Amino acid sequence: MKLGKYEAIIVNSGSKLTKQRRQILKIMLENSLNHFSAESLYEFAKEIDDSIGIATVYRTLDLFEALKIVRYVNIKNDGIKYYDVVDLDEKNHFHHHLICLTCNNITEIVDDLDTYEASIKEKYGFNVSDHDLIFYGTCRNCDS
Repeated sequence: MKLGKYEAIIVNSGSKLTKQRRQILKIMLENSLNHFSAESLYEFAKEIDDSIGIATVYRTLDLFEALKIVRYVNIKNDGIKYYDVVDLDEKNHFHHHLICLTCNNITEIVDDLDTYEASIKEKYGFNVSDHDLIFYGTCRNCDS
């Protein structure tokens, strides 16, 4: 994932690309397989730049979500908001999660649900614009 594409979205929106926003974005892109809460992102960020405060992280995530740079994913049902980086290079940015109930490992899977979405449109007259799909179970390592 290229930092420049994301930075362009921020700048083109009329928002400022501050040093803190750039650092938070860089952390998220370098760890794009992680699912960040504001608190976990703050822990990462303060190790690199102690001028970044928790309020800055919350405001930045709100902005990034509004700009569709990140998206909220409800993956643990623990009341904490987690965020995923949207891959701007993917044709279809939908991906799904496998969550191990034993070790809490999260595996992302990409699946093409276009056929199912077309069926929903035909049967119910409903245009799907986004969806989340989460499978809970036991991973290969914990199942053995």
